[in-house]
Amino acid sequence: MKIGWLVMGVGLGLAAVAPAEEMKTLSGQVYSNVLVLSYDRAGYAIRYDGGTNLVPYADVAAELRGHYKALSLAPIPASRLAREKEDPAGPDDLETLSGEIYRNVVLKKVEPDYILVAHDTGMAKVSFSSIPLAAQDKYRTGMRADPDPEPDAGDLVTAYGQIFRNVEIVLEEPDGLTFRHDGGLTKVGFLALKEDLRKKYNYNPIEGWKYARDRVAQKALAEQEAAAAAAEPQSVGPPLVEVKDLETDALPDDTYRISFTLSNVTDQPQTVAATVRDAKRLALISRTFDVPAHSGTKLLQIDIPTIKPAGLLVVCGIYRTNVVLNW
Repeated sequence: MKIGWLVMGVGLGLAAVAPAEEMKTLSGQVYSNVLVLSYDRAGYAIRYDGGTNLVPYADVAAELRGHYKALSLAPIPASRLAREKEDPAGPDDLETLSGEIYRNVVLKKVEPDYILVAHDTGMAKVSFSSIPLAAQDKYRTGMRADPDPEPDAGDLVTAYGQIFRNVEIVLEEPDGLTFRHDGGLTKVGFLALKEDLRKKYNYNPIEGWKYARDRVAQKALAEQEAAAAAAEPQSVGPPLVEVKDLETDALPDDTYRISFTLSNVTDQPQTVAATVRDAKRLALISRTFDVPAHSGTKLLQIDIPTIKPAGLLVVCGIYRTNVVLNW
């Protein structure tokens, strides 16, 4: 198994964290930062960096269909949520005595008590006792597809039997591993990995739980900040001023310095209010500047003791813009 490197951003102290899920289809299409919204007979409805799309089952490796089904935000197919009547089983489908239908079945293995099949949303073991008598001979004597290759040293098999091919670990975290594989990029928690992998990567259940808890809290805070930003009054009309040459510097005496210039893009002098705010968008300090027409101010500097600022709000008339501060 190959081991990748985690690259750290030294200047800002930020980790270059790999996306949680990347989907690579059989046709070669790659979707980044995938969120599986739902699935139905047509395929997976996903949201990704480029927008939304519907990915047909036939364009996803059979081994990974169950994986993406499990990631769905709607664990019940969208067609069922919409109460659509399910199409009857076709010649390539398998309907059990309980009424469950496996679509586009490919026979992988036949055992005395059950069959292993690949279908539209993954792999399944189906016992002969659940198959109608009239169809049992078809599957007992049916032509098997070429068996899937057994996992080798470069593959990863989860505790639930999911196989990811040609794995390269790109990020180790206390709660799981993120890795590239033939189907894209995926993070799997240690609880879904086998015991040997947990030991290899020194998994500590308590540390993993705390890390996952903190990540959830960070995500909730980010969502709150995004909601607050969306609720903040928006500018009307074209920009009147621009913030340029922005620099931030954390000084040794616990003072945070923000340096910038204001450029007036209009043919009239403007009065500009600049407010430094904390992570909760509360004002820490405000300054007012007069900026001549079609010109910029000299380099401006604001020092904030103790509290690390998160944003610089610049207001000029009805125009306003909030600049995120990185340290």
